[in-house]
Amino acid sequence: MPLSFFRAHRAAVASCILYAPLALAQPIDKLRETYEFLVSYRATHGGALYRSTVGSLRNVVLPLSFYDSEQYWGDYVCKLPKVNCAVSDYYDPQDYSIKPAPGPGALLQTERVNVHNGTNIYDAATWQIAVVLGEAVNKFGNFLDSDAYALAANQNAALSQTHVVRNVVLGTRAVTAGNLYRYNGHTVTDPNAAYSFRMTAETWLADDPLKDTRYASLIGVSQLPRNDPAYQPGRVTWSDWKPVTGDNAWAYLVGPLQAAYIHFVVSQGGKYVPFEEQAVKNALGVLPTFAAMQGRLGAVYYAPTGTLQNEMNEPVNPHYVSVENNLSLYAGLKILQRTLQAQLAAQKTLARESKQEIARALGCIHTMISGGVLPDHRETRGLLAFFKDFAWHDGAFVQGGFADDPTIPGDWLPVLEPKAVDVNTWGIAALGSAQIEAWHGFGAAFRAWANLKAWGAYGNGSTLLGVGYSDADGNGQSADGKFRNGVLSAEWTAGAIVMVRNMLKYYRSVARESEHAVDAREYERVLQEDERQMLLGIQELRFDRYTAGALDGKPHGYSSLIVESAEPIRAAPYLYASKRYRIPFGWYANPLPSTSSSAWIVLLADNYDPFGYGGRPN
Repeated sequence: MPLSFFRAHRAAVASCILYAPLALAQPIDKLRETYEFLVSYRATHGGALYRSTVGSLRNVVLPLSFYDSEQYWGDYVCKLPKVNCAVSDYYDPQDYSIKPAPGPGALLQTERVNVHNGTNIYDAATWQIAVVLGEAVNKFGNFLDSDAYALAANQNAALSQTHVVRNVVLGTRAVTAGNLYRYNGHTVTDPNAAYSFRMTAETWLADDPLKDTRYASLIGVSQLPRNDPAYQPGRVTWSDWKPVTGDNAWAYLVGPLQAAYIHFVVSQGGKYVPFEEQAVKNALGVLPTFAAMQGRLGAVYYAPTGTLQNEMNEPVNPHYVSVENNLSLYAGLKILQRTLQAQLAAQKTLARESKQEIARALGCIHTMISGGVLPDHRETRGLLAFFKDFAWHDGAFVQGGFADDPTIPGDWLPVLEPKAVDVNTWGIAALGSAQIEAWHGFGAAFRAWANLKAWGAYGNGSTLLGVGYSDADGNGQSADGKFRNGVLSAEWTAGAIVMVRNMLKYYRSVARESEHAVDAREYERVLQEDERQMLLGIQELRFDRYTAGALDGKPHGYSSLIVESAEPIRAAPYLYASKRYRIPFGWYANPLPSTSSSAWIVLLADNYDPFGYGGRPN
């Protein structure tokens, strides 16, 4: 048995009590097997990991976002009605790139190249938490016989890499270049302060998963540079260069800081995450940039200038605000705040300069959350004021809007359609039910969830199974209360379960003598059943159950599309979605084994709330 099975016993009793599954929760089966997917190689064992072969990250083990196959794309996606995967790639000598000629085939090639080669930094952040949690709480080992925190910390190192190819800055950071990647008018030239791109890949030239397969004839290519083996038919230039606030909040705040807490506090029995830890350094490095992106109304803008929209070559409006991104950032800032406060209180070895840096960071965080004067002398109302006064509309959070856009009348123009599931589930979890109720009256959180179920829940008859992505998914409830089954999301259902647990904690705290006691007990009854049903429903997206099951939209012959590796382990990953579906926010969901979905399952099983410091509900 690997040594890693025996690590992290020092705080075993306390951690098991703290993160034990709720007494009324439906048990999650095959958790060890799900964890094994997260800590095994994709190429040889059907897992989520790869070992880098290039640059300063050579031999470093890192996660990918999905497990796909040539058959999934070639025999399924490319044979769907009205789908034409044929694409013509060409070499562009102006920027030394290989890119697809415009057309439907180009979009499909970009999608599958991203899915096959890419790591979404949000996915990696959830992976970090789950990898360390599984060892610390569940005592799971891993195929690599590696210390779980050392494995998770590889991602912190990867995010710090920047290199230059033909005078083009590559790597992971979106540094300002002229008018490209200006942060709310600010210039950021230090890579350690710039946002990371939301998707990263090992190499600049990435393989189409159809390359060198029986489907390769779908890929046409014009003349390539001679005498350069890097340029090959079926290989294109990585094209996803989108630095996004929400993904960066997870990548630099939520994921690494929660993983560090589990390691240093839960496993080792300490009282703080050391100030010198790379996760803390990375977080402090990008904090001023988050502040630079904050506007007068308190909202933090979605992306710096020049960032392209999903599936479009048009740039994002620099005044656009994603409410979910702001909620993720709020949760991350609170986690960083508590992390720094714990250091001041308990780390006796802090140098004077370190204490001063912490004090400056805490001041910045306080202003970003509660309002005041930002480090660059601009005023902001703060995130809390934005959530209360602008982001909440008609009993729920809107998906986004435009703040202080000089081309639009008024300070704030909300985007009301389509409605988004995650902004409401994550919103209640990030802010906490108590805060929602304080702002909008008793029962506001419960009513928001009840309304969401009416347009966004997925189920079978009267049985709730989970949620999808929006009010355009074909989900929700009919007039007689029966659930529709458009598309089921594992990741977003997990977020809904975390929200339900937050509400349960709050409504259980309502005193018996309170005027709201009767309503609170009824809310508790409904929420307990919702949690139980969704914990059952989400397990329908575990790979083995999905393959044997009959969820609507499952590809015909699915077991032949996602082929097990030559040396299979007992992996039981969770799929991203119940079917292939174009999410109205600009990307495709696919029924593929997903790193983020599988990571969320570990969090659910251990009752770990990623939005709260140390996994405790806000």
